[in-house]
Amino acid sequence: MSSGGDACDATLATNAPHLRIASFDYLRGFTVLLVVLHHTVLAYATFAFLNPYDPTSTFSPIVDGARWVGFDHAVKINDTFLMPLLFFISGLFVWPILQTKAAGSFVRRRLVRLGIPLLVGVTMLIPVAYYPTILEIELVFGKGQSFREFYIDFAARGFGPPGPLWFVGLLLIFDCLAALLYIVLPKAKGASYERKVAVLDNSALFALMLLGLTLVTYLVMTAFIDPGQWIAIGPFSVQIARLFLYLVFFASGVAIGARGVERSAFRGNGGFAKRWWAWVLAGVLAYAGLVASSALFGKSMLTNAAFAAAAAFMVLGVISLFVRFARRHVLALDGLSANSYGIYILHYTVVIWIQYAVLRVHLPAVVKATVVFLFSVSICWGLAGALRRIKVFGNII
Repeated sequence: MSSGGDACDATLATNAPHLRIASFDYLRGFTVLLVVLHHTVLAYATFAFLNPYDPTSTFSPIVDGARWVGFDHAVKINDTFLMPLLFFISGLFVWPILQTKAAGSFVRRRLVRLGIPLLVGVTMLIPVAYYPTILEIELVFGKGQSFREFYIDFAARGFGPPGPLWFVGLLLIFDCLAALLYIVLPKAKGASYERKVAVLDNSALFALMLLGLTLVTYLVMTAFIDPGQWIAIGPFSVQIARLFLYLVFFASGVAIGARGVERSAFRGNGGFAKRWWAWVLAGVLAYAGLVASSALFGKSMLTNAAFAAAAAFMVLGVISLFVRFARRHVLALDGLSANSYGIYILHYTVVIWIQYAVLRVHLPAVVKATVVFLFSVSICWGLAGALRRIKVFGNII
């Protein structure tokens, strides 16, 4: 990738050699694979549904007759921690790059790397991604629509919903807020962060801080807003109750990046790496608590608190695994990390069309999901790699 890639890309890290850390390089590739898996199995969850009156508000653009309850759990697990993890990783290298570039240059670069894929995605990729829904609705309900008619309707709605590109739009807003904060903090430019910062250097203190902020922000929001409610302004969309929860994880990543990952609690010999098993166990127990609370109390303040706690501990558990075991770069995995942003941008369209291609094939849900996942990853990885070899695209993805 060209030298312009030293600004952190939309999926979580950076291509600047002096900033790359193996554990977080591979963590970003892992998270993107989970995103692809998440959108793959949505079609085969038992609670998936089609909405013939508003095709873009269906549970999944494709809803297959083959279902497996195991995918219900996969969807719920990913829904708990995956996006907070993405925002945390996306914040890690914001501050170091702001210190090497003017804030204005940083924002302009983010507008290129995030704004252009968002614009192209919502006007070209996402309408194509949703059109198989129209085709399936025609199969099931006998009510069809040409792509031209669908595209006109989609454009009239402000090119929304944006599918998984909502993350790119919200990340762009968060990055601009970080740049503004960098400008208004008088000591930010010269800060060396050499002195010990207890809450950032100690794993237990950092976990307590993250847990506390997550609980407060999520409980306050869910006290007034249904956890499942979304708000959309054109292509910008977010689950309202989680807005500040995502901001907490992003800001936590920015703080760790400002401190320096290898000086923080996430260093190779830090508390998260040394006691990785405890943090993984904490994540498992926190998610078990969420499941139990949902079963016993349904939608309640206790369940909302359990969700926030599960998000925090599951994120820390996954990161702990990577900072402990993924310390060295492996050539075979570097390609996945380098192409992860491109895979993220492209995957939704590819996944849905492959789901549609196997819709009428009589196979078990697990087999279909495996086929869709493997083909989607292979196609998107190949396309992203090919596009990055073209200079104009390489400067973006």
